[in-house]
Parts: sequence; structure tokens; C-alpha cells
Amino acid sequence: MYFGSVRFFKNMIFLVVCILILVPTVLAVRFHHEAVLARNTLIADDAPSHGSPESVFEPDGTEIEEPAEVDAPEEPSYTADAPSYQLLYEDFYASQPYGATERVENTVYLTFDDGPSERTDEILDVLAEKNVKATFFVIGHEDEANWDRLRRIVAEGHTLGMHSYTHDYAKVYASVESFLDEFYRIFKQIQEVTGTTPTAFRFPGGSINGYDGGFYQEIISEMIRRGFVPYDWNISSEDAATGRILPADTLVSNVVRNADGKVRCFVLFHDNADKTTSAQAVGPVIDRLRDMGFSFAAIAPSTLPVLYSYPE
Repeated sequence: MYFGSVRFFKNMIFLVVCILILVPTVLAVRFHHEAVLARNTLIADDAPSHGSPESVFEPDGTEIEEPAEVDAPEEPSYTADAPSYQLLYEDFYASQPYGATERVENTVYLTFDDGPSERTDEILDVLAEKNVKATFFVIGHEDEANWDRLRRIVAEGHTLGMHSYTHDYAKVYASVESFLDEFYRIFKQIQEVTGTTPTAFRFPGGSINGYDGGFYQEIISEMIRRGFVPYDWNISSEDAATGRILPADTLVSNVVRNADGKVRCFVLFHDNADKTTSAQAVGPVIDRLRDMGFSFAAIAPSTLPVLYSYPE
């Protein structure tokens, strides 16, 4: 009879031994699995905020990387102690981040301040004849004739830059807020009239003048934060240096003399109705500088600026 036999007791002993081995093993596996899940939950809770809610982790806590996604453009950040003017004009930003690092040697950047005016058409005619692109730092106008000149500047491949709306030093330099207001107005006019977004700007009187001594660096910092690039000049035709109109030959000589030995030339002319000799000097200046080995270009968002040396 099997029950109660020696064989029966041998099988019972074998069964008990199997149970004693299997039960702890199963429990150990289960507890280990629960421990891993708990650990992964803690790691997921402490993971960097850029991880997605569906992030997957290996048992050792290593995140299994998903295909990278393109980051959305960063929004301007503000802190509690940031100047309040940073909150002004939320649409007053360049169309791309500041990236003015390109330095092209033996290049001349002809620039014309204070336009557009009756002289603009004469200047554009000469530039077209010479196949040269230039930069116009313009101020605000409310007449259709000058709006047409803005459109022509853009249509012919030149660069429009901002030079304030009124060019009234007392208004422009009353405060950082006033400066932003002036440049926001010309920024919007250029956008609305031409459909382009300007990125270059020039201070009336240059970045260091008798009006902005207390906060010119603050203005530059704020404009650069918004993506705009400031440009001074390193050669002046001196067409606005005196109260009288200088002969065209004198303006040409002023530019050519100061271009000798320079690697890059940012040349200042003025585009005012009364600056008749300025327009007359543009052609000869181009010819003389070409003979010296220079090429010409309009300022682009990537053009490394020239700025006055700031006193410490």
C-alpha cells in the first residue's frame, strides 16, 4: 500500500523541501520587483524638469532617451529686480537673436543718416549706377513721398536702420524709456510702410554724446537684449560738422584720407534736403575707395558693429 509506505514519506519529504525552496524565491523576486518600481518612481519624481511625463527609466535609474525634439524659442525672462522698461513694447524685438559677429575685411559700409529726404533719390540713383548697396538710418516721416522712398530703399536691396523718430535729442535722451519710445515708433513705421523688420540702429549723435552720458551703456544693453545691433562710424565725411555746406571735393577728401590703413570702413554721410554736396560726393567716394581695393556692402544682421571706445 502506497499511503504510509517508505516511498510515500520520501515523496512527502521531497515536496516539503521544494516548498521551502520555492516560496522564499518567489517572495524574494516579488519584493525585488516592488523595490525597483518604488525606486524608479522616486527617480522619476526627481528627474530634470525637461523630461517628459512619459519618461522611461532602467532599473539602475538611467533614463531611456527618446528622440530629441526641437526646443521652442525662449521667451524673454524677467526677474523681480529687472528694470521696468524691459516690460515695455512687447513686440519691439528683432526678428532674430543678436548674432553680429561677421567681420569682412576690406569692406566699406556707406551709411546715410536722417533721411529720407529729397536727396535720397539722388543718392539711390548713384548707388544703382555704381552697383553699390548701402545703409540708411532713417527717422520718422508722415508724408507719402518719403514713405515711397523707404520702399525704394528696400526694393533696391539696401538696408533700413533706425535713427529715432523725431531726432530731437531732448526727447530721445530724456530717459531709457524715452529712447525706447522713440525707436519703437520708427521701428513700427518701417514695418508698416515697407513690411520689413529693422535690426540695425544708430544713436543720434553717436553712442556717446552730450545727452546720454549717464545711461548710454544701459540703452545699449537693453537694445542688444532685444536683438538690435548698434552702429557708430569710424569715418565721417564731416558734412554736418559745421553750419555751412562743404564742397563735394572736401567731403571726398575727408573720407578717402581717413580710409587709408583701415580694414573696415563705416562711412557717415547725411541724407538731408540741404545736404546737396553730400549726394554729389557719393559717386567719387565710391570710385576712389574702389581704386584703393575696397568692396562695398550694406549692413546685415550678422555684420560686426563698430562702436566708440567707452571710457572706464
